[in-house]
Amino acid sequence: MVDVYYQKRIAATPQALRDMLLDHQKLSDFFNASFKVLKAENDNEVSGGRGCVREVTILGVRFKEEIVHADTNGIEYKVVDDFPVKAHKGVISFTQQENTTNVSYRITCRAPWYIPNWLLTRLLQNDIEQCLDKLGARFDPR
Repeated sequence: MVDVYYQKRIAATPQALRDMLLDHQKLSDFFNASFKVLKAENDNEVSGGRGCVREVTILGVRFKEEIVHADTNGIEYKVVDDFPVKAHKGVISFTQQENTTNVSYRITCRAPWYIPNWLLTRLLQNDIEQCLDKLGARFDPR
């Protein structure tokens, strides 16, 4: 089982962070991947939220992710169809602290037989650190 985690304090509100991370067309600003919305969110959900399915393309590999939860406390998503990894779940949590928000990002999954756990761990760890670092810089560009 692969389990990666990173947290960062960002000078923004949980709502601003949620809205930015649910603007799927612009997620390539934070990840080395492209995103395309295949299905909009469910009725009465925040834009890009629960029920939204997006196609992710990274290193020539395409797969689908579905948003399973989204509010000002955080976002949870899963990879659909267990490809390219199995049981992939991403949880981004927001905890407001005065004028900043502590953002925690955890990904858990199982690597396929052809990718060593250590390699997948390194790739995912770099990905979430880059995401939160770029997200933080967007709100505090010093």
